[in-house]
Amino acid sequence: MSYCTILSKGDKIKLLRKKYKLRQEDIAGNDITRNLISEIETNKANLTRSTAEAILKNLQKLGTKNHFEIEETVDYLLEDETIQASRVLDDYVGKLKTFMVYRDGDFTATLKEVEEFLVKWSITDKKIIIYELAGDYFGTQNEMDKSIIYYEKALTLVGKLSLSPMLLSILKKLSKVYGCSGKYNESIECCDFALNHFENLSQHDTIYFVYNRAYVFFMLKNYERALADIEMIESLLDANDMRTYFTVLDTKAVCLHELKKHNEAIKLYNRLLEMLDDKQIDKRIVIRINIAEVYIELSNVDRANYLLDEVKKELPFINNGSGYEANIYYEIGKIYRGFNDKTKSSEYYSKALKIAKKQNDYVLVNNILYELMDGEDSIEKVDNIKNEAFIISAKQEKLADKLVHKLIGFYANNNSISKLKEINDFALQFV
Repeated sequence: MSYCTILSKGDKIKLLRKKYKLRQEDIAGNDITRNLISEIETNKANLTRSTAEAILKNLQKLGTKNHFEIEETVDYLLEDETIQASRVLDDYVGKLKTFMVYRDGDFTATLKEVEEFLVKWSITDKKIIIYELAGDYFGTQNEMDKSIIYYEKALTLVGKLSLSPMLLSILKKLSKVYGCSGKYNESIECCDFALNHFENLSQHDTIYFVYNRAYVFFMLKNYERALADIEMIESLLDANDMRTYFTVLDTKAVCLHELKKHNEAIKLYNRLLEMLDDKQIDKRIVIRINIAEVYIELSNVDRANYLLDEVKKELPFINNGSGYEANIYYEIGKIYRGFNDKTKSSEYYSKALKIAKKQNDYVLVNNILYELMDGEDSIEKVDNIKNEAFIISAKQEKLADKLVHKLIGFYANNNSISKLKEINDFALQFV
């Protein structure tokens, strides 16, 4: 019997007879008819508790007489198919949780199995748990598009009519992965729904949703709106929660920088540096890069160069697997671009691109490719960027508009009609 076999009550009776090598009349005894046993085995009659008790009583007598032990119980015989399926799904959930930490394919193989099982045994509460676990797994693997698919499946099953803790959990996760995958409007919708409908939202969850929304506005370059959200939650932050406190204030500093409030930005950046210990090399590098960019805008090249030298001294000590590494190289590339050093700028952009692609950070990949287009006159290199843009757009199921427009401008300037037609044909797939 396979792991996922679900037995009807009639099947159980047939297997019971086969196991103990008995006939229908043997287990019927004097209490019930052989015909009833036949009806039950063909699923034409239901197995009642009294009938199950009679069958087991007769089995016990036969066991005593013929020296075999009866292992089955009345509850086992009466357990219906839905209860069995639910138990199988619980086992699958346990396996999926165990495999969450591995990258060897066990999770995806098990997920495929359970999805096939769910085709027949669609138990809603179990499906929600499984889909949410799948969303969690693919999110940790930076496969954001797959993560979104499963979270959206869970959200559809949960629905928005009942403001449940499960709905809140899925909205939190979706708001994050939407933002990371460049689906900014969807992320804002999740945040707004939670903030507007959950009346007794905890302080922690309020900070979470407002900051996620601020982050999306930041990515949309709506820095004033992002700053307004950050200032809304700043008084709610717990300084002891160093991770959240630092992240929120770091985003605030960048917004101040982008809004040309240079002195305020530098002051806040320096405050953030004071919060870091010697082990937090990655964050220290990021802050120094940001300060250097402010000084470039202030035309203080000497100060910017000094900070960049400090950054380059610490680059070899970046933590392995750092989530900041790709962004660090990207920002250094931007600094060299500010110095009009195209060679160095391209070098660091290329390093950032390699890491971002490995991490499936499609938003950053698009940004890097866009920057690599600046001042590029090699058709061969631009063709490579075009091919990368097509691959990323296909994976995101969303056209990289800004990058595509830049490619169109390049090919138009070079009278490359065939490449323009190729881009047009590709873009039509997303209409």
